[in-house]
Amino acid sequence: MTAYDPSQWSDFALAQLGASAALLGLVFVGMSINLKEFVGTPLLVNRALEAIVLLATVLVTATAVLIPEQSREVVGVELVVIGLFTTFSVLRLQAGVHADVVARGDRGPTRASIVSRRILGLGSVVLIVVAGVLVLAETGGGLYWWPAAIVTAYLGAIVNAWVLLVEILR
Repeated sequence: MTAYDPSQWSDFALAQLGASAALLGLVFVGMSINLKEFVGTPLLVNRALEAIVLLATVLVTATAVLIPEQSREVVGVELVVIGLFTTFSVLRLQAGVHADVVARGDRGPTRASIVSRRILGLGSVVLIVVAGVLVLAETGGGLYWWPAAIVTAYLGAIVNAWVLLVEILR
């Protein structure tokens, strides 16, 4: 069945590998434009790193799915491990967002901004774990959860990049 056979996802994985690599490069170039504006602010540096982590996660998961002759179980374990590692990374990058802003007395991000960042950043990596677990269990849609994780990661990276490229200049 397609949802649990990683070999049937090679075209999709290859497309995501290329897209995430291109977007990752653009984010690096874009951030270099406003580097002076946010390099001294831990909150914004973490936001930049989060955008990079989200795009790199798409790249790494696509690479994992593309490794030839892997069993369903191996791909499931890889997705779970990548997803858990990235979840802890994103949690660490988002830790203290509100406290940092209040402590410095900045107007900082709005509540809506913090909530959307949490939903997009953590949502994408949790969906990768879900995809991996369901591939292992051979139930619940398996790899069909992976595209949702990818779209969520792209949205999270785009929102973070937008803040770093446009919003900080306002």
